[in-house]
Amino acid sequence: MPEFRPGVELARRFYLEAVRPLLGDRPHIAARIGPGSDVLGYDTERSTDHDWGPRVDLFLDDPGDLGEELRHRLPKSFLGWPVNFAPPGARVRSMAATDGPVDHYVTVTRLDSWLRTRIGADPHWLAIPWQRLAEITGGAVFHDPRGELTAVRDRLTWYPDELWRYVLGCQWARIGREEAFVGRTAELGDDPGSRIVTACLARDLARLLLLQQRRWPPYGKWLTTAIRNDPAANHLTRALSADDADRRSAALCDAYEEAARRQNALRLCAPQETRRRPFFDRGYPVIDAGRFAAALLDGQAPIGSIDQLCDNSDVLERPAFCIAVSNAAHSSGAHPRPGGPGAHLSPGRSPRRRDPRSSPGSR
Repeated sequence: MPEFRPGVELARRFYLEAVRPLLGDRPHIAARIGPGSDVLGYDTERSTDHDWGPRVDLFLDDPGDLGEELRHRLPKSFLGWPVNFAPPGARVRSMAATDGPVDHYVTVTRLDSWLRTRIGADPHWLAIPWQRLAEITGGAVFHDPRGELTAVRDRLTWYPDELWRYVLGCQWARIGREEAFVGRTAELGDDPGSRIVTACLARDLARLLLLQQRRWPPYGKWLTTAIRNDPAANHLTRALSADDADRRSAALCDAYEEAARRQNALRLCAPQETRRRPFFDRGYPVIDAGRFAAALLDGQAPIGSIDQLCDNSDVLERPAFCIAVSNAAHSSGAHPRPGGPGAHLSPGRSPRRRDPRSSPGSR
């Protein structure tokens, strides 16, 4: 096996040394973005078995037959890695040597077409999964002379403050619904139930910590990897490894208190007391996360982003489904709506009163 190097580094060299010389004077954008552990910076030698290798994403106003042309002109290997991927056209592909034209992994498309496949034709903020936002804003741009892709990435870097406040409030609300259940399940002798609730709360806390840092939480495989350098992650590790409910609750409360201090430091709402307290007269410690939710939401319904509504991958991987689910949830007459109609994706537009569902283009 050739010497491993991070996929984005490999992609940069592949573009500069193998792909760019074949493009002539074609106006184009080149990057490595989208799905893949390499885009998030988490790839290792293990990643090389599928969807990893000499890859690059090319965006052109008129792609024409460039993809087919590259099949016949690209080298069969680059820095020792096969440029051919098999099986051709499959959802998951692996590097494979070939004697014929290469079925390369160079994306050749229009930028607007690619964005539609990733976030939908007319997305609003709350309908875009965090993983998709991480994929678009991660990786690297190698060539963008007119700044088109860079502008998109800049718009998607983070929520507007009003929307950030709303999503944080919804995340605190999720914690508030279950924080007492670690102790209650244990009180009933249901240790597996206490462990399950602890894991759910640890997941919500990990996401909260990332949201507070203005970082898009990745999907489950990479969630705790994303916070491994955060001192607060140690509290979650203790909670998940504890053998009894008291220690689980204590570790979770350490994490709650740290998240509470960070929340106050952001000054997005009135400061709240950061110390744990008993849940009514039952004795199990909680942070009473609903206090933070109420302060941040200011009367809005805690419906949240698509990730706070749904964890079904078959929904989250389909932009049209995400938009439909989010629209349905936020259009319900059963709860106060988080604002007026969402703005469409068109740079430069800005609603007078921002709807939390407003599109990224309206920033």
